[in-house]
Amino acid sequence: MASQKQLIILIIITASLTSFLAGYLLTQSPKNAATLIQEQRGALIDRFSGIDNDSTPTPLPPGLLQATTDSALATTNAPDSNTVLYYHPDNGFVSKIDLETRNNTLISTTQLKGLTNVVWSPNKNRVITVSRSSTGPVYKYFDYTSHQNGFLGNNIKDAVFSPNNQRVAIVRSAGGDSAIEITDFEGKNSKTVLKTRLNNIRLFWPSENIISFIANDNDPGLQSFYTVSEDGDLRQLVGRKDGLAVKWSPDGTSFLYSTREDGHLILRVFDTVSKEFQVLPVQTSTNTCAWLLNQTSVICAVETAGQTSINQITIADLSVNILFSNLIISPKEVFMSHLEDFLIIINASDQSIWAIKLAQ
Repeated sequence: MASQKQLIILIIITASLTSFLAGYLLTQSPKNAATLIQEQRGALIDRFSGIDNDSTPTPLPPGLLQATTDSALATTNAPDSNTVLYYHPDNGFVSKIDLETRNNTLISTTQLKGLTNVVWSPNKNRVITVSRSSTGPVYKYFDYTSHQNGFLGNNIKDAVFSPNNQRVAIVRSAGGDSAIEITDFEGKNSKTVLKTRLNNIRLFWPSENIISFIANDNDPGLQSFYTVSEDGDLRQLVGRKDGLAVKWSPDGTSFLYSTREDGHLILRVFDTVSKEFQVLPVQTSTNTCAWLLNQTSVICAVETAGQTSINQITIADLSVNILFSNLIISPKEVFMSHLEDFLIIINASDQSIWAIKLAQ
């Protein structure tokens, strides 16, 4: 009998609490509710929160931070510290973020209308900007030190700086023909190194005397990867691949490349000296991997079922060390800060900048 009374009392208390809570929530103004949600969201970001496989909120390992909520274009590491540079796509302004302090400084307020891309020089003192126009993309150069600027010319499809920052390689296309040219920074003293029927060419310049590029293959939907010397010596390194993406090592002797095979991403590392490759034990795009300066390992962001892990792969023995896991972020691109204290992640959904503090 006593237990029955206790049960009745417990039911009454539970019903009272439920009624009170429902009434409190229903009487809150929309403004207060929105404020409460925003405060909770901020608290979650500040505590680096995430979710596990059962969608239950759990704290992430300390170190993940949202550097900015801005939609960033052409994000790159600054050459002297743990900072990043980026353009604002809506107006062309340039910002600099200190990842240690999260201090965000506007360093340029020059209006750039229709900006779609920016190519940085290795030392980050020069850029090539790409803007929309009624006649096609407009490529211009600008030097942040001398303020020298100008128009690079017509029919340009892609451009890249030389490793020493002094020259530019460009692709010009007209009709069904393409040409890869080398010019000085101002687009003068042009030299054609290759004429080709290949199209959709994307350029890289890994070492002073070698240019490389991805181009569409003759088979629809496939791409191949080539190098070409300044004397026009053309070599194919990777052929006939779907979803081909490439990232060179810092010294230009090796490169990562990813392809899509049987519905899966396959990541490989290719040694240009031995001409041999190894398959890395993670499934992700080259775009979400970053070389360490010592070139003994790479760090890759691997997204699986909506959650991302950060993996360090040692090239020599293909061992994998999971640095972080269960991150609720969808990586589009990753790269290292100049001092290698942070891994920078560009979020695919909104182009915001995130960073992970790496252990020293």
